[in-house]
Amino acid sequence: MRRTLCFVLLSAVSFTALADDPKLHGNLDAARAIVKADIDFGALAAKEGTAKAFRDSMDADDGMVFGGGAQPATGRDAIYTFMGGDKPDEATLEWAPVDAFAAKSGDFGVTRGRWTSTSLADKSKSVHGSYVTVWRKNAKGEWKGLIDIGNPDKTK
Repeated sequence: MRRTLCFVLLSAVSFTALADDPKLHGNLDAARAIVKADIDFGALAAKEGTAKAFRDSMDADDGMVFGGGAQPATGRDAIYTFMGGDKPDEATLEWAPVDAFAAKSGDFGVTRGRWTSTSLADKSKSVHGSYVTVWRKNAKGEWKGLIDIGNPDKTK
């Protein structure tokens, strides 16, 4: 019991520290919830893989992922395929919000942050970049990504 309580308290403290790091704008309660959804996405990517994290975190019908110069992948199945589907990840994805903006209505917002993709075959090879994710609260009260745009940093 004591260990469980310590873990719960440490988890709460860790989340609070992470959630307080990004700059929050607009409806602060909604901005904190959006940051949590953004952080949860990163944790899901680490646990289940990038394709599953995008599939499960984006809006099932309207979600769009932009990247690679192609037209956006739209909807759960297209996003899953675009992000690699059932193939094993070739890289790990680390993800951290920097800013969160939330509408006064509390049902819409945006996160901006940084990501790092590190090759599983060669840990010395990493790509870094920035992202913007537009979030919308669905009918169930869950925050789902509506649009995700990520760009790698310019390489020399």
